Amino acid sequence: MKYLIPTLAFGLLISCTNQSESYVFRNDDRPTYSKSVKVDELATLGDGNITLIDVRLTEDLAKNPKLIDGATHYNPETITEWADKIPKNKPVVVYCVKGKWVSQKAATYLSNQGYDVYSLDGGINAWSATKSE
Repeated sequence: MKYLIPTLAFGLLISCTNQSESYVFRNDDRPTYSKSVKVDELATLGDGNITLIDVRLTEDLAKNPKLIDGATHYNPETITEWADKIPKNKPVVVYCVKGKWVSQKAATYLSNQGYDVYSLDGGINAWSATKSE
């Protein structure tokens, strides 16, 4: 009995902690995010009308540190630390290398936080291909 109350109190404390602190980006969860934008549509959305976020993993950014013009890089593994710093008054476009699981996972998280968010089809690879033409 003398351990029951502290154990219950500890359990209650754990259940009341901020759920975003327990968010782990690198796991087997690979959501498919349905809202996307194509590279050629960025120009129509751009010019201050969107928040463009590079969410490439650290090792991917090291291989190619070039950002799309107007983008800011945020580490997707620390999304719970920076997500609330993004303005909610305009659409957010996130991109990774190929526009697959990293940006789609970040987009899913941001959407769940109330952002109007899109994933860039093909990621920075698709954007780079248009620049080399």
